[in-house]
Amino acid sequence: MTKRGIIILPLILSGGIACDSGDNDVAATTAGGGDQDVLLDEQGEDLPEEPTIEERLLMCEADKPASCPGSDDSGLRRHEGLVEGAICQFKLVDQDIWESEGKIIDGLSEELELVDARGLLGDLSRTGTSVAADHSELARLEGMKQAFGWDAYDHGDKSWMPQGVSGSADAADSETIDGRSVVAVSWYHKPELTDKPDVNKGSRITFVDTTDLAKGDVSYEHVLLVNPTDSDGQPDFRPIYLHVGGIAWVGDYLYITDTSKGLRVFDTTRMIKLDSDEDRVGYDAETGTYGAFEHRYALPQVGAYFLSDDSCWHRFSFVSLDKTSDVPSLVTGEFHDADIAGKLMRWPLDGERLAATDPASGATQPYEVYYAQESDMQGAASIRGEWYMSSSGQDGAWGKLYRAAPGQSADSYGWVIGPEDLMVADGGATLWSASEFAGRRYVFSVDVGGY
Repeated sequence: MTKRGIIILPLILSGGIACDSGDNDVAATTAGGGDQDVLLDEQGEDLPEEPTIEERLLMCEADKPASCPGSDDSGLRRHEGLVEGAICQFKLVDQDIWESEGKIIDGLSEELELVDARGLLGDLSRTGTSVAADHSELARLEGMKQAFGWDAYDHGDKSWMPQGVSGSADAADSETIDGRSVVAVSWYHKPELTDKPDVNKGSRITFVDTTDLAKGDVSYEHVLLVNPTDSDGQPDFRPIYLHVGGIAWVGDYLYITDTSKGLRVFDTTRMIKLDSDEDRVGYDAETGTYGAFEHRYALPQVGAYFLSDDSCWHRFSFVSLDKTSDVPSLVTGEFHDADIAGKLMRWPLDGERLAATDPASGATQPYEVYYAQESDMQGAASIRGEWYMSSSGQDGAWGKLYRAAPGQSADSYGWVIGPEDLMVADGGATLWSASEFAGRRYVFSVDVGGY
């Protein structure tokens, strides 16, 4: 595909990794069939085969930088597009907790009802309101499509901060759950802004039914994130303390960023319906009931992918799903406020889990690493080789949306105050995002064609 003067070849994990053609645009076609397809240029000559991921990792190891990348941006230039980094410096390892976490959830199912996303959508208890494009907080958006705000309490509650954005557009090929359009938003708790500053309630996900958003109100439910635990044979759970800066819903699993470690995975088919609405968490031996800090549902962790000991560090500030690459992938990125050395990475998926690029160790390495050359990134998404970055504080208090590609300077567009994570919808035609600050927090979508 050609966009903005760049030729982008398909991304094929098993057969090669795409790269742009630099300054020489070449139209590529294929000849033959099946596994024997050969890339030809427009004169019918064979093009060189792209190196496999294994070959690229070996080449990277042979020429790897002497030190891990950090905040040094002395060789970078703001707004000048994406600059390639070393893929072999980073590695995520499956923590292999799927079975152990699953057994605890099995135990919880003997005492509590477990529901999937479809069941939750039939039991939403809160109501938000649609917001018009001419609203002052959204007026700088180009091509705004839809937006909604929370109820009056959630709109102004300073103790919970919205961050990540995903939804049914990520989770299913149909972009719906049981025919319903859903947006999911993550929040983290700030106990210092409550009357119980010593009680940190952790993190939560809000599932919003946006099917009828154009007609007016939306319904939603807050769901507490929990870690299954075994308390002397009693299945239990505890809150999870994450900034939840980004989320990506992949099939049954919701991937959530753990800023310092990597990615945690939660099972949306086994949400826990609580039998107590008390302001406490977990099992109470005196009453024999479970609570989740007044939340009616809890979402349990089932897996995790953490940086290996021999990996360079990467701040997992946000994550999004790219369905438009030939190998579906998760895109992660990091927030840097004082420099432009924040990185973007693409991690291959194998179905609903990360694909092991090193089968012997079960580790996954990114098949793309870029320096974004932008500061204050709060979210990023890749659509057919072009990258969109949501950045805060780029125009006074207002943010900017940047569009860039490797070797292609960035274009910038008006955005909101306090912008956060990004989600791609409508086959790549729509971007969803959210704003975080109390009193001015909204969830909105824009037409990618307008950028």
